[in-house]
Amino acid sequence: MVRTFLLGYNAVARSRHPQHVQPELDRVEPYHRPFAYEGACMGFGPWAVMALKGYGSFEPLMVKGLAPRTVYQNYVGLGWWLGMWYSRRPARLAQVAGQFDYRYRLLVYEGLGFRSGFLRGGAPDATAPFLRHGPVARHVCYQGYGRSLWFVFMDDLDGAHAAITRLPENVRGDCYSGLGLGCAFSRLDRPGLAVETAARIPDAYRPDFLQGAAFGWEARRLADPVYFLELTGTQPEELRAYIRGAVETVHSVRDRLIDDGWRQYFYQMWRRETRSATCPPPEPAATSSTQHPRHPDVEQR
Repeated sequence: MVRTFLLGYNAVARSRHPQHVQPELDRVEPYHRPFAYEGACMGFGPWAVMALKGYGSFEPLMVKGLAPRTVYQNYVGLGWWLGMWYSRRPARLAQVAGQFDYRYRLLVYEGLGFRSGFLRGGAPDATAPFLRHGPVARHVCYQGYGRSLWFVFMDDLDGAHAAITRLPENVRGDCYSGLGLGCAFSRLDRPGLAVETAARIPDAYRPDFLQGAAFGWEARRLADPVYFLELTGTQPEELRAYIRGAVETVHSVRDRLIDDGWRQYFYQMWRRETRSATCPPPEPAATSSTQHPRHPDVEQR
């Protein structure tokens, strides 16, 4: 997955125009393709510097142009770049993020948080830069950090739990949300793993983990609906119904917030309301299947 991310980054960074790289990215097999597009959106940063383009061209060129289906990953990928350049300039980073679609602008902080946690191997002091940002953005940084723990610790859930418990209590839910997002998104080959893992999450934070998983499934479904159904379609009906319900909850909460005219800190409110509305999962035994389609490179994170 890291190699695919870097493939996308390099493809855009060295291109004459981002849309020229779409054939190259679409040759990546479906399991890893969203990571290529995420990397491509990080690559927008150096491309824009060389092309003398401002961040105002990010959404027209990348979100609406190159990668409309990986909308979540697009802002996360740009967040990697912004975290490199503006981590010590929080006001400038907030100014850049503030020009983006109100529904997704906070996701750049998710990318910043993931980058910090991933590159530091999940070290708790990797979260220190988050304190430079406002309280809402800070929570999304911690979600990104939590998502990084899934990739850092992989099957060592105890290691991820130990890293989270060294952090202040008021951000642990954000970290478990990110952990659930990473689990559901990266292990689409085994969708029941999120339910199995949720059973091992402390009770107080299980709703946060399940909220993250719901967003992970939604991001995967949007990126490639046919492939999503291919990998979830062989699972037990109870699991399929739960995943459908989780994705529908993400949609219904989003639509209600839009109808209510909510604009400020939309993504954080979206997370919070989804957490409240997410149903308990089926028992792990009901989600087990011997028909887990596995990609041969799935363990090579």
